[in-house]
Amino acid sequence: MDLEDTDHDRHGMTPEWSPLFGTPTWTRMSEAARRELTRCEVAHYLGVAIWLEVALQIVLLRRNHSADPTRPDVKFLFNECADENLHSLMFADAIDRLEAGHYRLDRSLIFTGWLFRNFAWGEIAYAIVLAGEEMFDVMQRDWMADDRVAETVRRTSYVHVVEESRHMAFARQRIRDHLTGISRTRRCLSTILIAVGTHLIAKGLINRRIYRGLGMEWRSVRAEIGGNEHHRMMYRRAAASLVAFLDEEDLLNGFARWIYRKSNLL
Repeated sequence: MDLEDTDHDRHGMTPEWSPLFGTPTWTRMSEAARRELTRCEVAHYLGVAIWLEVALQIVLLRRNHSADPTRPDVKFLFNECADENLHSLMFADAIDRLEAGHYRLDRSLIFTGWLFRNFAWGEIAYAIVLAGEEMFDVMQRDWMADDRVAETVRRTSYVHVVEESRHMAFARQRIRDHLTGISRTRRCLSTILIAVGTHLIAKGLINRRIYRGLGMEWRSVRAEIGGNEHHRMMYRRAAASLVAFLDEEDLLNGFARWIYRKSNLL
């Protein structure tokens, strides 16, 4: 994707997707400051997307390292990993063009990634990554259609939405396959772990380093985001398709629903 993004008068993403949108802090900000904020926020979102895609590849490639490479499912896996690598490179290039920099993930998310890469099994691995992909899909459909958004983000979003639809369909089917015939105990445990992983991804999208780097007082920002009904509504919208799928596959018990509500996803 050879695109020079010099349109610094545009937002990094649809402004309504900023967790601060509609808060007193947002109201006080100049339009230029809002644009800078959304560029920094989307750079972090894209960084989280890369983190998710790389983690999934590690899990899948490790499990298929000694598999017959001529098997159709293994060849599909190779193709999917090739796509995911290109998406990660595309996102990294977009971050560079936005000139927003890379924001280091919180330690809790880094530790979660280590657990995920080493211990996640079948339905958990696919469902947690699907959670991130489903949420990004909803966001990016807005970004790619919004002429207030920087061109590099719009084009990146379009490519990802088109190509990721096949990956999400594959992930849903793999989850169904892994759930076939499993015990109630395993299903219950998977349900809770998927909810915890999704919760950490949702919370990890809000990175205190963004706001501190822009000279904001984190305690005040955190309180405003926590009380922002618009932000909760946008998160619920992003997760609607995911929640419906989990409910359909009996991966949404009472405790999991409580976790999703704490994540503002339900």
